[in-house]
Amino acid sequence: MHPIGGENLFNIARKITDHVAYFLPRNVDTMQLAMLAGVGGGVEVEQNFLDKKLIALTAYYGELPRDC
Repeated sequence: MHPIGGENLFNIARKITDHVAYFLPRNVDTMQLAMLAGVGGGVEVEQNFLDKKLIALTAYYGELPRDC
């Protein structure tokens, strides 16, 4: 399996649905997550903790932020 970039993976998912939950490492740049939403789009970023330690982020796109 060939590695693909995160943006390419996101764009492939958006071709399937506009409602995407993207599980990412804790050191991801949140400004890049906002840029993926595009103009007029929204993103909600959730921090995932385990034993009081930040382990990952989940970014919700489309109508998913409104459902939470």
